[in-house]
Amino acid sequence: MGVRIPPFAFVFPGYSKMNMQIEDIDSCNKKIKFDIPHQDYKTRVNNSYRSLARETKIPGFRPGKAPLSVLEKRFGPNVKQEVLTQLISEWIANVVDEQGLRAVGPPKLLEVQAEEGTDISVSASVEIVPSFEVADCSGISITLKIPRITEEEIDRVINYYLERQGKNIQVTDRAVREKDFVKLDHKGTLDGKPFEGGEGKGHVVQIGSENLLKGMGDQLIGMMPGEEKDIPVKIPDSYANKAIAGKDVTFHVLLEGIQEKQLPEINDEFAKNTEPKGKYENLGDMKQKIRGELEEHARKDARRDAKKEVAEKIVGMNSIEIPAGLIEEQIKHMVAQELKKEQPLQEKMDDTGEEDVQVTEEQRKKHRDEAVRLLRQEFLLDQLATDLNIKVSEDELNAEINNLVKMLGETDAKKMKKEWAKSGVLLRLQSRIKRDKTLDTVMEKVQIKEEMVDRKDDIKDN
Repeated sequence: MGVRIPPFAFVFPGYSKMNMQIEDIDSCNKKIKFDIPHQDYKTRVNNSYRSLARETKIPGFRPGKAPLSVLEKRFGPNVKQEVLTQLISEWIANVVDEQGLRAVGPPKLLEVQAEEGTDISVSASVEIVPSFEVADCSGISITLKIPRITEEEIDRVINYYLERQGKNIQVTDRAVREKDFVKLDHKGTLDGKPFEGGEGKGHVVQIGSENLLKGMGDQLIGMMPGEEKDIPVKIPDSYANKAIAGKDVTFHVLLEGIQEKQLPEINDEFAKNTEPKGKYENLGDMKQKIRGELEEHARKDARRDAKKEVAEKIVGMNSIEIPAGLIEEQIKHMVAQELKKEQPLQEKMDDTGEEDVQVTEEQRKKHRDEAVRLLRQEFLLDQLATDLNIKVSEDELNAEINNLVKMLGETDAKKMKKEWAKSGVLLRLQSRIKRDKTLDTVMEKVQIKEEMVDRKDDIKDN
C-alpha cells in the first residue's frame, strides 16, 4: 500500500484576501482558521438562485425572470446550506494546497460561525505528513553475502534439461511405478451414483503429479496394463466441484497403458542438443556456463537482500512520526490481505473491498508495529527519491507493465494499463519502481563488503 495524498485544485476569487491562521496541534495535525468574506458567500447564493430560476418552473413567472425575493423564500434554507458547505470545502482545500500541507485524509470541521451579513469564520483540523529530513546514508555499511554454487545445484539444472529432452516410451511388461505416465479410463461415483465430471477416457497423467487427486497415485502403483480397479478417494474440501467437495467417492479405473520417460545419456551430444541449440559446445562448456548463470543469479539475489537491509537501516536511522489515520489504513490493508489468504481462490479473485473490513483490537495490536515500520520506510524512501531527483520514465513503467502482463498470462498491455490506472494499481507500481531506483542510488553511496558463504551458513545468519 502506498501513501495516498489527495490532490487539491480548487481556485476561486477572494482566496488571497482571506484572514487565515495555522496552528500546530501536534507534528501530524494542524488547525486552520480563516474567514470567508460575506460578499463571496452572497454572490455564490445569488448565482445559485439564478441557476434555479432558469432550471425550475415558478408559477407566475417566465423562466429566469423570478425575483430574488421569491427565490429566497422558496429555496433559501437549502441553497444557503449547500453554498455554505461548498464554500467551506473549497476554502479548506485551498488553504491545504496553498500552504503545502500534505494531507492524508479529509479535513475535520471543528467550528463554523456564520451570522447574517458578516464574514464566515471557520476552523478545521487536518492530518498531515510531517516535514522531516533523511539522515546521511553514506555511513551505512553492509555485507553482500553471495552463496557459493555447488555441484549439486549444477546437476539439478542439467537434470532439468535431461527431463526436457526425455521421450516417453510405451511399457507393456511391468506394473506401474512412481513417475510413470499412465493412460486411464475412469468413472467416479458418490454413494454408488455417477457425478458430474467424474467420467473420462484416455486421460494421461503422471504418477506423483499434482494433477492426480491425493491418494489416487499410490493406489495406481502396481497395476498392470489392462487391469481394472475400484479406487476410493477423499475429495479435498477446496475442490471446485462443490457437489463432491469433502466427500468420499470411488473411481472405477481401467489402466489402458504405461509410459516411462527415457532420458538421454549425459555427454557432449546431449549438451549440444540442449535448447537453444548451439548455446553449449560440449558438456564441459555446459557446466561452466550453468555455473556462471547460477553465480549471476546468486549475486542478484544477494544484492536484493542487501537492498532490503539498507532500507531497514534507513528506517533505524530516522525517527519520524506517522499520522494515526494512515496507520489505521495500513492495518486495515494488512488485515484484508490476511483474510484473502484464507479465502478460496475464486473469492480471492472477486477482490472484496477493504472498506468493508472490520479491524478488531487484537488485530490492531498484532499489526501496528509492522504497519508503522512499513509506512516509515515508504515515507523515507519517497523523501530520498525527492532529494535525489529520482524519476520513473514512461519506458521503465511500460517495461514493468509488460513483465507483469506476461506473468499474469494476459496479452493486451494497453488495456491492463488503463484498468490499473483506474484502480490505483498503476500509481502503486510507479511508487514501487521509484523506491527501488532510490535504493539502487543509495547502494552506490553505502559501504559494501562482499563475502562468499555456503547456503547453510547464509540461512543460519539470516
